[in-house]
Amino acid sequence: MREQVVAWAGDCMVQGRVDLGVGRLSDQVNELETVTFFDAILCALEDGHEVAMPEVEVDRRELHVIEVDGHRGDPVRRKRTVEERVQLDVGPFVISGNLHRPPNTLPLAALSRWATFVPVTEAEITYRDGGSEPMIREVVLVNRERIDKTEPLAAIPIHTDDARASGPGPIVSPAAAAG
Repeated sequence: MREQVVAWAGDCMVQGRVDLGVGRLSDQVNELETVTFFDAILCALEDGHEVAMPEVEVDRRELHVIEVDGHRGDPVRRKRTVEERVQLDVGPFVISGNLHRPPNTLPLAALSRWATFVPVTEAEITYRDGGSEPMIREVVLVNRERIDKTEPLAAIPIHTDDARASGPGPIVSPAAAAG
């Protein structure tokens, strides 16, 4: 089934219909080498120039951010996670949002343990040059290979297996968690 997908590369936004199977978009994109957009529109970030193409293949490594609209996957497969509010510099974009990791892993583990594209929830996307209004998206996939800088924005709860049974763990500042 083809579904509408919007993605951003370093120099353009590409939108079009993509063949998607059942399951999470992140799983599908992480398995592909190229993403084929049908009835595609490419829009240059610099000047807004648009080009329409019946079909365009994009190497997934060129994609920086992909919007997730639906395709949240099977709720039965979801696991409990800890949210970490972060700011990510990704090519020409600055993305503020929540990474998710298992409670018993180190802070920012989502950036080293997951596949190429990692989900960021409650995402606010701006351009580094500040040239436009922020875009707010419930979920985006970020290409972790394109992240130039990561900055934790809030205190991060650290849970051990014992702490999970008795309640929330201690709050550790990002500086202490990193050191």
